[in-house]
Amino acid sequence: MPLDAVVLSGLRRELEQTLVGGRIDKIYQPERDEIILNIRGRGENLRLLFSANPTNARVHTGRMQRDNPQTPPMFCMLMRKLFSGGIIRDIYQPPMERILEFTVDTVDELGSVLQRKIVFELIGRMSNLILLDDEGRIVDSLRRIDTDITDRRQILPGMFYRYPPTQEKANPLETSIEQISSYVESSPPGMRADKWILETFFGIPPLIAREIAFRSTGDVSPTFYQMDEMKKERFASALCDLFILIKSGDTTPYMLLDGEMPYDISYMPITQYDSRYTNREYESFSLLVETFFEKRAASARVKQQVQALGRVVSPVLDRVRRKVENQKKELLEAKDREKLRKYGDLLMANLNSVPRGARTARVVNFYDLEGGLIDIPLDPRLSVQQNAAKYYKDYNRMKTAERVLAEQIQAGENEIQYLESVLDMLRRVESTDDIEELREELKHTGYLRSTDKRRSKKSGQTEQRPPQEFRTSGGFTVLCGRNNLQNDRLTLKYAHKNDIWFHVQKIPGSHVILRTEGKEPDDQTYTEAAMIAAVYSQAHGGQNVPVDYTRVRYVKKPPGSKPGVVIYDPYFTAYVTPDKEAVDKLRI
Repeated sequence: MPLDAVVLSGLRRELEQTLVGGRIDKIYQPERDEIILNIRGRGENLRLLFSANPTNARVHTGRMQRDNPQTPPMFCMLMRKLFSGGIIRDIYQPPMERILEFTVDTVDELGSVLQRKIVFELIGRMSNLILLDDEGRIVDSLRRIDTDITDRRQILPGMFYRYPPTQEKANPLETSIEQISSYVESSPPGMRADKWILETFFGIPPLIAREIAFRSTGDVSPTFYQMDEMKKERFASALCDLFILIKSGDTTPYMLLDGEMPYDISYMPITQYDSRYTNREYESFSLLVETFFEKRAASARVKQQVQALGRVVSPVLDRVRRKVENQKKELLEAKDREKLRKYGDLLMANLNSVPRGARTARVVNFYDLEGGLIDIPLDPRLSVQQNAAKYYKDYNRMKTAERVLAEQIQAGENEIQYLESVLDMLRRVESTDDIEELREELKHTGYLRSTDKRRSKKSGQTEQRPPQEFRTSGGFTVLCGRNNLQNDRLTLKYAHKNDIWFHVQKIPGSHVILRTEGKEPDDQTYTEAAMIAAVYSQAHGGQNVPVDYTRVRYVKKPPGSKPGVVIYDPYFTAYVTPDKEAVDKLRI
């Protein structure tokens, strides 16, 4: 429901209090569809963001940090010419519309004061920032809209600005209690109550429509046929209370959270999801909108970077897997090399009985206890002795190949294990810091090219965030590695030899260290530490996941092995079912 008309109304009241009377000091355009105004307000400097992004259109003040282009775009230069130094006199919102008009006192080339306007429309993919002169004509806009785009309304320089066409629905601000009851009584019996709200009144988003239905009937989308008279009365009353809240402007900023990730925003508490999502109240709509969209943008950036690294790692993993499969086939062929030596022996024993130029030699097989005949393929261009020498040569080559292939297959399987662990870490990244550490690890292991060796080395030395930390119900500290380089540091450098090391069995995952500090943990602590290892592994969605554990003193790193690869013996194995919610409660 981000930035519906009512949330925008609460935001407008805040902007009116902080921005009216403020001077537009600087204007930036960091992105094609973003404008930032630096405004010198009442004793403080504020940053006002307009974003006409089709999927994330918004307006709010905040501490947004953006990289600005060295050469400002033409629209930004025009806006600076028209509005730099201007004083914001008024911020207006047409009733229940997602439009804000900023009236600004500006000075023209002759020194005359003119009132120009900045109009911001938040209407999905048609969101736009429009600049008007003192007569209400369009000077320019972020998006020029002509008849090729729509014939309903054009946004072009020189045209008089007019609002988007109004919806043929009832206005909640002008609807009385009696009218609400009348509308409910005449509603189609088979229509869902939430859909009926959307089709009858404008400015009400689907989330609030479902919430009104839920609060009055216990169902987010009941039909009127399913509602008795008492439920209809409660429904009409709940709708009336909503409209009174909207008219009064006594709304409160709320964010719906999925764990710590933003899910939606509202101007009232949302109860329809039970415990699936949590409500968090914010001190201002501006802070709410900034937090919601900046976190979503950060999440999108992380997702984009994860996909970018995944496109580097996945093809390498596929290539190594194919290489190992081919090597295994070659190894099977090499194991069948004894027949080559036998062919050589049989030919050497029959040098004089096989004619030169023959394609096949049929000889007595003295390796067969029954003394049967055997056909040996020959190269007719070679003598019998040369054919025998070739078989001996192929035999020796395959004998050497068996040893080499076994080593190469082991190295390939180790590389597969490492690359799978990187993909598992990518699945669990939570921030751009996690991405950067994985990027440095891939540079360290040679899968990414370092663009600046000095910078890479320096960042590798300084960028060492602490591992994830947990506290068990028994009061023990548990540490969990964020990536393979940190896994090595955690296990081989920081852990005490009597601490207990956990890792899922034969599956990529984080190294987990249970700090003992000279004490013996109880069974519950062992279970919780094993649970952490299971959650932070590729087996996070499984059941009865085997987790190996042993004292750190028994964990060793093979020479030349990839980051995160260790061997251990002796060890014990616990079986746990991963529960991320329970593990999150242990996080410090």
